Amino acid sequence: MSASSHDRSSESLAERVMRSDALPLAIPGIFITVFFIVPLIYLIAISFTAGFPLEGVASLETYIKIFSRYFYFGYMANTMYFAVIVTILCLLFGYPIAYFMVRYAERSYNIILLAVVAPLLVGVVVRTVGWVILLGAEGLVNDVLWGAGLIEQPLRLLYTPGAAVVGMVHVLLPFMILSIASVLSRLDYTLEEAAQSLGAGAARTFWRVTLPLSLPGVMVGCVITFCLTIGAYVTPVLLGGGKAKLLSPMIYDELTSAIDWSLGSALSIVLLIAALAALALVPAVAWLTRRG
Repeated sequence: MSASSHDRSSESLAERVMRSDALPLAIPGIFITVFFIVPLIYLIAISFTAGFPLEGVASLETYIKIFSRYFYFGYMANTMYFAVIVTILCLLFGYPIAYFMVRYAERSYNIILLAVVAPLLVGVVVRTVGWVILLGAEGLVNDVLWGAGLIEQPLRLLYTPGAAVVGMVHVLLPFMILSIASVLSRLDYTLEEAAQSLGAGAARTFWRVTLPLSLPGVMVGCVITFCLTIGAYVTPVLLGGGKAKLLSPMIYDELTSAIDWSLGSALSIVLLIAALAALALVPAVAWLTRRG
């Protein structure tokens, strides 16, 4: 009697666990803990270690060195400046494309959407190598300019910071377009019609109604672009040729060539803090939009 009642209680407990929300959340929770939180804690611990990782003494020496020397500050400033330029260019090119897709594309909407998404199906390395071929001394761009008689000798387009910016804009532009288009597609058109019925022209309606309501999509696109840019490695290295002084290539060199794990980990934490600061702007902008 007691054994059967114990079986029933065990089965009922198992059923309660299966029916609860804890089981579906347990698997991703364990995955995030093992593959993200634990390595992050390990990375932070290494950054506060002077000497061989986790065998030296705890120290703030690495962070003091980073923030007290202009050399590292210059790399941090260049990284932020590079990310801001890429983000602004993606916004300037992405918003008109997203606006045209949602408002005027109609039958060609799917074609434009396919053209936007298609580059995401190709690896970053392949797209970057494509720009290497285009911008090279004997590439398509120089050949066209030479054939048109606009230049007398090949321009140095490759291995410059400008080439790195062009490559990053090409890689990240789809994220900006999709973020903005997803918000524009959900806007209530009657608000624009109401503004126009009250005498507002097309330009004023856009600046006073459409643009403010689309700011959440703009901010999400900017944050995604900014965070991906500050952590980019392949495109700036292949197109910039070392001319773009960014933190990601420096972190790679510190961890592989210089074997300074503490410095590489500390610089990684600096990038993480910059990304978190950018993410903090999203709820701030959403709050300001609701107030407006």
